[in-house]
Amino acid sequence: MAEELAFLSRTRTWDAFYAEAKIAEFRRSIYLEAFGEEYPADAATDGYITCSELREMVEALQVGRGQKIADLGCGRGGPGQWVAEATGASLVGVDFSAVALEQAQARARSRNLPACSYRRGSFQATGLDSSSFEGAISVDVIWAIPDKPAGFAETARILKPGARFVFTDWERDLSPPGYPAPVSDHRPLLLEAGFEIERHKPWPQADSLRRTFYERMLARQGELTSGLDAKTAESNLREARAWLGLLDGVDYLRHSRRVLVAARKPA
Repeated sequence: MAEELAFLSRTRTWDAFYAEAKIAEFRRSIYLEAFGEEYPADAATDGYITCSELREMVEALQVGRGQKIADLGCGRGGPGQWVAEATGASLVGVDFSAVALEQAQARARSRNLPACSYRRGSFQATGLDSSSFEGAISVDVIWAIPDKPAGFAETARILKPGARFVFTDWERDLSPPGYPAPVSDHRPLLLEAGFEIERHKPWPQADSLRRTFYERMLARQGELTSGLDAKTAESNLREARAWLGLLDGVDYLRHSRRVLVAARKPA
């Protein structure tokens, strides 16, 4: 019962985030300001993925036309659609937010991407068939998964032998109060799920861009508070203050390492 209530709470939180168009527009303007040419504007992303990371994800996946990839925790779908277009593979996006899925579907229709489809599910329970995908991706989602071993096991289940799981996330020694417990290294969890590690690449430049993003957000907080309801504005400002160490004096970004990981299900 407690797990079900926690899941419903997370769903409501993310539905509310995706339903607020103004915050998406505001955050994207700051991403563009902070990331410059590294911001994948054509993917309309809500996260910290960079153009360089997307290109490396495509290279690491090793998929092409006639093959199928899963986008786990797809959100509004932008980065996954970018990867699908770059590889020529078809894509199935999975997310527990009905609001995000509606937006992902609408975006696929507007961009004439019939090979991109979406369904409701969670990282730990995708509802996808076993051994049915030639690849899987996840962009900046794993930190928020409550049961990461179960999520990695589910990913391994849906992949065909020899297929790859490529994701971006953070490895952390500390996280601010109220955030999920940190994972300092994903590799032991992936090995436990039966994967072979093909690459584990830190992206320190992406970490510095994230710091710039938060600093710019605080510099423009007057614009944020005047254009949004107080609860939404404060939630975003608290995120920036928490990670920059302005709430308790701990600079949590110094204890966070962004990584791109590619793992292969053995043939």
